[in-house]
Amino acid sequence: MPVVEAASAVAADERAALIGAILRLAAEARLPPGARLPAERELAERLGAGRNAVREAIAVLEALRMVERRPNSGIYLRPAERVGSLDALVLQADLGVPLTRAEVDELVELRRMMELQGTALACQRRSAADLARLDATLAAGAAAIDQGEAYGVHDAAFHLAVAEATGNRIFLRVVNSFYLLSRERRRLYFADGTRAAGSQAQHAEMVDAIRDRDAARATEIMSRHLQGVESYWLELLRRPKRGTSSMAASS
Repeated sequence: MPVVEAASAVAADERAALIGAILRLAAEARLPPGARLPAERELAERLGAGRNAVREAIAVLEALRMVERRPNSGIYLRPAERVGSLDALVLQADLGVPLTRAEVDELVELRRMMELQGTALACQRRSAADLARLDATLAAGAAAIDQGEAYGVHDAAFHLAVAEATGNRIFLRVVNSFYLLSRERRRLYFADGTRAAGSQAQHAEMVDAIRDRDAARATEIMSRHLQGVESYWLELLRRPKRGTSSMAASS
């Protein structure tokens, strides 16, 4: 890696770590929306960072609508449930900042709404190219199981291929954010090697139904597929794992 690229990567890692430290500081202090964060100078001292680095980290949080600067006043937490973005949740997942119980419940509900509606639309709109993409994800998943490889990435690829078959690119972006948010716990969900085969079989059933444009059958299979993991997912998300993000999800 060229020296400039390496330095840039290090700077990005340091900025991410600092953002995580600021968010954890706010979470540990139980600061509510609207609360004022410590000033940049105090944050720099408490976190052992330079003021320029703190300023850059705050700028990222501003862009994600997690904080706001008020002229001649300071930096304040924004009400994330009203003005925050899904990207902000993805950032929190990457940085190991836990979800609240309400956020966990709402993500489970959102996933079910997205996946069931998306499956129905995929049955209506799928093209030959979409079917080929779905078949390719099935083949890759089957090969991973046969070779004892990690299955989580193939599970996500399948669900994203279903979303892509809706023909709605904004919907695909939303679903992609959800799977970025869930990647670590999805990896853990499939790590014991006992769940991949069952998920793979249900994926294959769904592809057959989508191929036949049978929305009722496809959504029924998807509903069973989700129901089989939701209780585990809620338990896993509510129980932080040592050394990992507590907000990622299973398949």
